[in-house]
Amino acid sequence: MLAGVDHSLFLQSTVVVSLGGGLCALDRTAVLQGMLSRPLVAATVSGALVGNWGIGLLLGAILELYFLCEIPVGTNIPTDDTILALAAGGVAGVLRGIVEFAHINDRSLALVVLVAVLPWSEFTRKLDAWVREWNQGLVDEAETDLLAGRNISAVNLHLRGFANFYGAAIFGLGLMMSVSLGVALLLLHVLPGWLTPVTDKLLLIFPLIGVAGLLTSMNKRRLFLVFAGAAACLLVF
Repeated sequence: MLAGVDHSLFLQSTVVVSLGGGLCALDRTAVLQGMLSRPLVAATVSGALVGNWGIGLLLGAILELYFLCEIPVGTNIPTDDTILALAAGGVAGVLRGIVEFAHINDRSLALVVLVAVLPWSEFTRKLDAWVREWNQGLVDEAETDLLAGRNISAVNLHLRGFANFYGAAIFGLGLMMSVSLGVALLLLHVLPGWLTPVTDKLLLIFPLIGVAGLLTSMNKRRLFLVFAGAAACLLVF
């Protein structure tokens, strides 16, 4: 199944998404925090990096809703939906450009990619926790240097923390892209024909999971207002 694969294309795409997408991932914690790290944007960017922003946008919209209920509160470290979205958009963009799969519609391709990428959720949490723990040690060193008047050394430690976030994003994306591309490729070869007509319904499961998780965290009064607002919109439009 993998004999006819253009491995150089896979490698080049993995490097491009890892380096370019890693910059996008910095917006999540290290710099700006200007919403560029949201799945909707991240997946579109990675899809564009490998030549197909449309499939990236589709996956970004699905993942944006899927992760609605994961909120970074207190010491809780949620799934790094940015890296997941970047990997998903990159994998889908690469596969969309392979002639062999031109007959497969975007929704079926998106479903296969989600199945290949979402199992990495726990890995992204552990990677994020590791980087935060590593940088916490740098914070302590920087405080010591500032108290001692070594301002330049403190600045260098800050840059090291920035580099740690970027390096972790590159490593995570490289690993996820390379493995997920192979898994998705195998899944596409065994994709049953009966699955295509029900792809839309299966894809709907992912945003519904996110919406359901968000609603369960709301109190009953707010939940009633949400349903009342949705019903009113349906009646009007």
